[in-house]
Amino acid sequence: MSKPDDLLESCTTTKTDSKIKVEAHTRKAVFDNPERAEIKVVDLDCWLAKDTGPKADHIVSKPGVVDVVVELKGKDIDHALEQILATCAKWKEAPRFSKRLGGLVVFSRSPDRSAAMDDTRKRFLQTHGIWLEMNKNNQTEYRFETFTGKKV
Repeated sequence: MSKPDDLLESCTTTKTDSKIKVEAHTRKAVFDNPERAEIKVVDLDCWLAKDTGPKADHIVSKPGVVDVVVELKGKDIDHALEQILATCAKWKEAPRFSKRLGGLVVFSRSPDRSAAMDDTRKRFLQTHGIWLEMNKNNQTEYRFETFTGKKV
């Protein structure tokens, strides 16, 4: 992939921990990194600071595998999905770390729509080519390969 611009680079942290954690608004997502690969974490409030439109919280990337757009939310899942899509559109114009894109919404309170969540996942994949995971806060740790759509 091409080299990021200076702003993107300044808003990106490289981590090699076995567990990569991102947090916002008292919510968190943890990605497994057992091989301690270099993982890129983009702070979107930094990179998109001048952008007044919707945006997610982070992009967590295992370069060459998948870039995962992460939104850590309360309960407004529809707004979270809007933020994921808006961020993906901006990220597609940037020098990405990976060809594949994934999305993750971690919410604190369960919406009353688990069947609708399954439909949303299918629609995201079919319409946008984005593998989407949606889970309650602290329910699971994530593997990057999950967001590629391949069985792991």
